[in-house]
Amino acid sequence: MSAVALERSDLSDPSTWKMAPTDETSLETRILAGLRSKGYPATSVSLDSKKLKGGYICDTMRVLIDYSTAPNKTELASDTNVNVLPKSVLARPSSAILKIASPLSNDHDVALRLRLYEREWHFYEHIAARVPVRVPAHLGSVKDEATGLITEGVLLEDLEIPGAELCPKMDDAGVLQTVAHIARQHAQFWNDPQLSSGALGIKPHNSPWYQPGWGNDLADYWPRFETKWRARAGGDAMGPGLPEEAFAIGKRIVECFGWVQDELSSKPHTFNHGDVKPPNMFMMPGGVPAFIDWQYTAVGKGCQDVVFFLIEGYDVNECRRLEPIVMKAYHASLVHNGVSDYSMDDLTHDWKLACMHFPLYVALWFGTTPDEQLVDPGFPRRFVPRAFDAILRNRAHELLPVGHHLAIGMPPEPPSSHVEDVFSAAPAKLEDCQTALYEARAALAEMRRQRDTYKNALDAITAVAAAATAKSGVRSPSSP
Repeated sequence: MSAVALERSDLSDPSTWKMAPTDETSLETRILAGLRSKGYPATSVSLDSKKLKGGYICDTMRVLIDYSTAPNKTELASDTNVNVLPKSVLARPSSAILKIASPLSNDHDVALRLRLYEREWHFYEHIAARVPVRVPAHLGSVKDEATGLITEGVLLEDLEIPGAELCPKMDDAGVLQTVAHIARQHAQFWNDPQLSSGALGIKPHNSPWYQPGWGNDLADYWPRFETKWRARAGGDAMGPGLPEEAFAIGKRIVECFGWVQDELSSKPHTFNHGDVKPPNMFMMPGGVPAFIDWQYTAVGKGCQDVVFFLIEGYDVNECRRLEPIVMKAYHASLVHNGVSDYSMDDLTHDWKLACMHFPLYVALWFGTTPDEQLVDPGFPRRFVPRAFDAILRNRAHELLPVGHHLAIGMPPEPPSSHVEDVFSAAPAKLEDCQTALYEARAALAEMRRQRDTYKNALDAITAVAAAATAKSGVRSPSSP
C-alpha cells in the first residue's frame, strides 16, 4: 500500500506522531489533485501533521488550502464541477480535514478485514449527500500513488467552527435531540429496496463481508477474554469486573453469533451509521448534531445505533436511567418520520439483538488487546462492564435459539475458494479494478489472521505436549 502514515513513537501520545518530509510532499500533491477534481481551484496546500481526533485506524490531520494564484470565480464558471460544490462550504474553503488509512496502525490489518476504510470512503464519495442528518461535506479523495484508482483517504469539511463542540457533553435534552436525528436517518432508509438489492453498496450483517468473519474473530477472542477478565473479576482502579453469569452468557452469544447476525439483517432494517457515540459527533451551533466516522456502515436494525450510543457514551447507572427514556423517544421519532407497523414490542426485541452484536464485538476485541497497544488503556475497563450490563439487564440472551451453536476454539477453514475467486483473473474493465484491489487486500489480511490463528493453536498444542512430557519424565526425541 502506498498510503503514508504518521510514525507512532509513543502510542499513548498522538501529539508525538510525525510524518517523514518525503511522505508529506507526496501527500500534498495528491491532496491538491483531490481538491481540484471536485472543482476547488487550490494552488497549494500545507499539512498540519498534528494528530486530530482519531486513534485506532486512521490518521486525521488538518489541511490548509491556498488559492493565491487561482483564477477568479467567473473564470471557473465553465467548469461543471463548480456547479456541484457542497452547499455547506464556501466555494473556496480555507481548510479541510484529511482522514487517511494508516498502515502503521496496530489495527491496520483489522481495518482491511472489516472493510473499515472501504466503508467510510464509499459513504463520503457516494452516500453522504443523500442522508438527512448533518455530516461533513466531501471535498475530495486522495488516491494511491501506484494506480490512482484506490481511495486511501478523504478530504472533508472542517467542522471546527465557532460554537461547534467535538465530543459534546449532553444533558437529557441533547441526548434526545441526537436520538431524534438518528431516527430521522433510519426512517428515511427504512426497508429501502436499495438496501436489499445492494444498490447503495451497503452490506447487511450476514453478508460475506461479515459472516463468518466476525464470528470467527469472537471465537478466537473468547478464550483469551475469559482468562483475562476472570483474573480481574473484582475490578481495579480503572473499572469494575464482570459477574460470574457474564461468562456463561457471553460464551453462549459467541456460539450463536451467526444467528444474531442473521436476525439483525432481516426486515425491518435500515441504513446504520454503526458507531454513533459522543466522540464521533460534533454539536453544531443551534444544537444540531453532526455525525462523523462512518467506518461501520451496515444494513441492520436502526436501534443498533442508539444502543451503542448509550453504552459508549455513559456509565452503567446513567445507561440504566436513560435507556427507557431514549427507547420511548426513539420509537416516537420513528413514527413521526413515517415508520409504521413497528411496535414498542418490536423495538424491545431488536434492542436485545443489538446488545449482543457490536457492543459485544468491541468488548471482546478491545478486552483482549494489550494495554501497550491502546491509545487509551482505560477504554476496555470502562466499555466491557457497560456492554455486559446491557446484555444482562435486558436479558438479551434469552432470545438465543436452543441448540444453535458455533464450535469455539477451532481454527476456521482456509479461505482457498475465496482466494481463488479474488486472484483467478484480472478485471476486464478499468472501473472493476478498484473493487478487485479492495478484495485482494481484504483477502490478504484475512489470510494473515488465519496464519496467526493456526500459529497460536500450534504453540498451545506444543506447550501442552511439553508440559505433559515433563510431568511424565519422558524425554522428547530431540533430548540428549
